[in-house]
Amino acid sequence: MSPGRALSGAQTRWDATFQFECPGCQVIRRISSVHCDHTEDRVWKFVCGSVRGLSRFDEEFWSGWINNFDGAMDYQCPFNALITGLRSEHNNRREDRRWNVKCSRKLGMETFKCALTPYANSLDGEMNYSVSSDYYLRGLHSYHSNQQE
Repeated sequence: MSPGRALSGAQTRWDATFQFECPGCQVIRRISSVHCDHTEDRVWKFVCGSVRGLSRFDEEFWSGWINNFDGAMDYQCPFNALITGLRSEHNNRREDRRWNVKCSRKLGMETFKCALTPYANSLDGEMNYSVSSDYYLRGLHSYHSNQQE
């Protein structure tokens, strides 16, 4: 099945490396994905949105790899930074992805009222996660299950 048929507006391909960055002074507001049993991978779609009262970021930086193949992912942008991009590569032998996160910050900006949401998807299911109004994405948590590849 083509990525576009599996997920309308998919911005990635099965088993492929990708890099996504929000334009201008925007942050990731929505993440959607669909799993394919044939490729044992997901295709992804990202939607960006503005940050109220913010016209520019002072600093942008990429993390190193935030997880190993078959390992857990638990990352939060440092320095009160927000997630503005994602990079990922897929390993067919491991049937997993590893990730980098692009973090952006405005000097003097502080985040508060941080919240951890419940899991947004099942392992072989769809995901459609939207960041709640007046909240911003700062971190990611996930794990990989070899039993449910």
